[in-house]
Amino acid sequence: YGELSVVTMVQEKDKHGFTVTYDSSSHYGVIFQMWGSIWPKVLPYCMLNVVFTICLHFIQITFDADISVSDKNLSFLNLAVSFLVVSRVNMAVGRYNTALADVQTMCREAITVMQKGVAFSFANNDESAKEWRHELAYKTCMLLRIVMGVIDYEESGTNVWDLEDLTESERKTMKENLYQDTGTGTNALRWATAGIRSENQENMRVPIYQAYLLRKHVYSQRFCNEPLMDAIKEKNIIGAIDSFMGGFYGIRKFLTTPIPFPVVQMARTFLFFYVFTVPFDLLTDKSGLFAHCIIIFILTFGFMGLEFVAIELSNPFGDDDNDYDNLGFAISCIEDLKCAILDVDGPEW
Repeated sequence: YGELSVVTMVQEKDKHGFTVTYDSSSHYGVIFQMWGSIWPKVLPYCMLNVVFTICLHFIQITFDADISVSDKNLSFLNLAVSFLVVSRVNMAVGRYNTALADVQTMCREAITVMQKGVAFSFANNDESAKEWRHELAYKTCMLLRIVMGVIDYEESGTNVWDLEDLTESERKTMKENLYQDTGTGTNALRWATAGIRSENQENMRVPIYQAYLLRKHVYSQRFCNEPLMDAIKEKNIIGAIDSFMGGFYGIRKFLTTPIPFPVVQMARTFLFFYVFTVPFDLLTDKSGLFAHCIIIFILTFGFMGLEFVAIELSNPFGDDDNDYDNLGFAISCIEDLKCAILDVDGPEW
């Protein structure tokens, strides 16, 4: 695989799978598992609201002040908060599933490109055919690696043209053709675009350029000592690359279009106002302080917990426990990709 270092793709986190795993048949295990739990994040809000409830009771008893709020005043707010919080979670889960589906589409199509390239050309075993298959594997792996670099850019802060897996010549080519810098020399985007582009925008251009190089290489099979496949099979491989890029464009959409800010702002404003207003309502209840504290703790955990679930799922990539190990999944795909080369051309390739 040329200069591609699979070792550098390993994420530094201990996982049994590609994300948090659990035994859904064990009620105790699910409730008390701390790996991936939102308990540590929600518990401070639960305790704060319980302390706030105790303070309100103390003020009411000590100063004989009526600071209670009728439950009728909170009934509409209760419905609004419930709707907004549940809607937030539903949107976050939908985005989470869509993003992971796009990642798996790219990994699947990367394997498909390689397997079809090998299957369509294995009858030809001369040096030029082997070199073509080797380069196809390398460019496919690099495309997959670069996309994972784009996904992880927000967390890692590493530009894809600075990845250790790239050769100096590849890095130089990417900067000349993609990165709009302030230096001298040839730079396509300096004259092709108006205005400054962010590094994040430039990073997202790199996979498009790499896909172009991969398509170009597929067509280069016609110039081997003899053509390795007919036009129909060639287009079949190109179709797999197109599907791969469809997954990338889905990921680009996910990374550039978060949940609309007004929805998040309204949901969170209503949520905090409601959660910290309920203690005023319980002042009219005769159940006692202990019962009130239990109710407030559970209610705060429920509403704030759902909000933190939405926050966790809003970006499934990174180093958090609930984040998807996209690099680890890419490694498994490269291993599957390697099997095709080993079968046809042997370990020397």
